[in-house]
Amino acid sequence: MRVFALFVALLAGSLLLAAVFTYPAWWLVSLISIEPVHRVMHRIAMLLALIGLVVLTRRLGLSDKDSLGYGLPRREFLKQMGIGFACGIGLMLPLTALLLGLDIREVKPDFNAQWLGLVAGGVLAGFTVAFIEETFFRGVLFTAVSRTSSATAAVVAPSILYASLHFLGGKLRVPPEDVSWVHGFEVLSKLFERYVQPLTFADSFVALAVLGMLFALVRLRTGAIAACVGLHAAGVAFIAVLREATRVNPEAEFAVLVGSYDGVIGWAALVWFAVIAAAFAFLSRRRAAGN
Repeated sequence: MRVFALFVALLAGSLLLAAVFTYPAWWLVSLISIEPVHRVMHRIAMLLALIGLVVLTRRLGLSDKDSLGYGLPRREFLKQMGIGFACGIGLMLPLTALLLGLDIREVKPDFNAQWLGLVAGGVLAGFTVAFIEETFFRGVLFTAVSRTSSATAAVVAPSILYASLHFLGGKLRVPPEDVSWVHGFEVLSKLFERYVQPLTFADSFVALAVLGMLFALVRLRTGAIAACVGLHAAGVAFIAVLREATRVNPEAEFAVLVGSYDGVIGWAALVWFAVIAAAFAFLSRRRAAGN
């Protein structure tokens, strides 16, 4: 797990350095456009993390296609990604039907059904997020942990980190004339403000961790991230469309099933993802034993 710790340290170091450089970066950006200080800090952290990841993956010998999860021939990769996307839609449909059937989510009264643009935007966002996150979590990080520890650790550890990063905050509104060196560190402190009350999002956290484990099991079974990208993209797209077209009904009898994270991923999603992950693991084990 030493390599996994290196990646976590890299992310933490990127955040710390970003806090240091936030004020001068914000000042340079303000010459062109006034941006919220937290947005500048987040972008710096992303840039530093990206540079660090490129250097670290090369130093650890993780920059080849197989390590990144892109080792399949292009046609096979696209085929698995398409199958994954179809399965992702199948994964989200029962959950969506449950939320709508129990009136946990309801169509917004002012919603205008611009479905083509809405779906296209959701799919585009889905694949963008999926390629970035799957390349890191089920690509580089999965390979690094599996090589230095075990397949079980590669399934579990990156999935916990994957869930953890979804609950970072960090928004800070400061009048432009008051921005100073200290505000980068204030944004840094606010990143973890949700963790002051972890029980408020425990359902969503565990659900996302289980979902990450499902993706990792698919990576383990297929040897690439293609199907993971498809699954992930479908999930993100589905949630994007659902959140745009519907809203949570707080008066619904079972409103607690969606939690407080995004109005979709909660107790209901946790149970559903766990069932699918367990079934996939069981069938994969049986198929491996049959071979």
